[in-house]
Amino acid sequence: MNLLNESSLDDLYWSAVKAFPKTTKRQYAIDPIVIENIRWTPYVGLKTLFVRAEAKNEDRIYLPMILFKNVNYDGKDFKVKSTIGLQYQISKLSYEETHVSLRCNCNDFRYRFSYYDHLDKSLYGRKPAKYESQGGAPANPSNLPGMCKHLIKTSHILIEMGALDY
Repeated sequence: MNLLNESSLDDLYWSAVKAFPKTTKRQYAIDPIVIENIRWTPYVGLKTLFVRAEAKNEDRIYLPMILFKNVNYDGKDFKVKSTIGLQYQISKLSYEETHVSLRCNCNDFRYRFSYYDHLDKSLYGRKPAKYESQGGAPANPSNLPGMCKHLIKTSHILIEMGALDY
């Protein structure tokens, strides 16, 4: 994790593990999640690729989003079909090296990670107010950036599809 620049998915995953080392949830609770309707929005001139998905979990739908930076649109590793039907060929993205900005609309991400992802420059979208627990334990006592289980599952699906290399 680099506090002066964006982090990779790998950095954010291990930061979440470090922030909550005793959890039996998050990284251990991704199997029931079903990722559907992955949408690709390439920004060729900006060398970015915006990926949105629907994550179905326990009769709820969440919306994990990942913006990949420094995407090589001259590559031949993976075909991306944009939301308007255009095809692009990209070099495979790296789980460990490609910088990302991300967001999810679930409470785990919102209350535990979004503020700290903003400080890490890894939050996609507007900066949230820092969540302060009302009388209980702090939501993120280590003050570390990270990712929720919906983002973890989305990244696993992108690996399985061949877009992301681990």
